[in-house]
Amino acid sequence: MKKINTNKNSVLDGIDNNLPELQKAVELTINAAEIGFDWPTIEPVFSKMEEELIELKEAIEKASPELIKDELGDVLFVCCNLARHLQLDPKTALAHANNKFEKRFRKIEQLANKNYGPKDSYGLDLLENLWIKVKKEE
Repeated sequence: MKKINTNKNSVLDGIDNNLPELQKAVELTINAAEIGFDWPTIEPVFSKMEEELIELKEAIEKASPELIKDELGDVLFVCCNLARHLQLDPKTALAHANNKFEKRFRKIEQLANKNYGPKDSYGLDLLENLWIKVKKEE
């Protein structure tokens, strides 16, 4: 087990506060893991994710904006920890998801416009069906 550097009060002291928040979350978990605060396998990370999602749902039921923000932050933090366990950069994974969403959504817009004419709203059922169609074609 690694000992805390006596030149610092905490293993977290060396983390740059100006890092983007996704990277900062990863750095926090890396540094905490240095002194043993880490799960040995990925399964407990998934359990923690499930726990945090339940807490987020409870916060939403309570309609407390501050509690919702707190619990959503916890979900995102666990996602970053999961990314670390998978040896992935959460920023890169999110960028990939954004690009994939944008590509698919542009296709469903084109299909909706072509097959159903231009509208301000097509409805969720139609768009979801088009989403599934586009996803299968990939």
